[in-house]
Amino acid sequence: MEMVVLTAKIDRNEARYVVRIDNLDLEGEGESLEAAQDDLIQIMRAWIESHDGTDTLGDALADAGYLGVDEETELQLEFVEAASPADGE
Repeated sequence: MEMVVLTAKIDRNEARYVVRIDNLDLEGEGESLEAAQDDLIQIMRAWIESHDGTDTLGDALADAGYLGVDEETELQLEFVEAASPADGE
């Protein structure tokens, strides 16, 4: 089975965490990192379900740069810290 890894960047804005998959315009947020990750997971599940039965998920992911996705492809979500600019920049 083919697997595609979707990468979500983690940012901290003031007292909130924001996690986003930029090329899919999916974003979750919360007061804790875990809450933000859970929010994104729920949003992503709903987004995937919105494509269920329409044969559009592969096209939407291809448009975002994830090629070769079909109904047999396993999607994995990975969270990474967003790069922050060095002090003084």
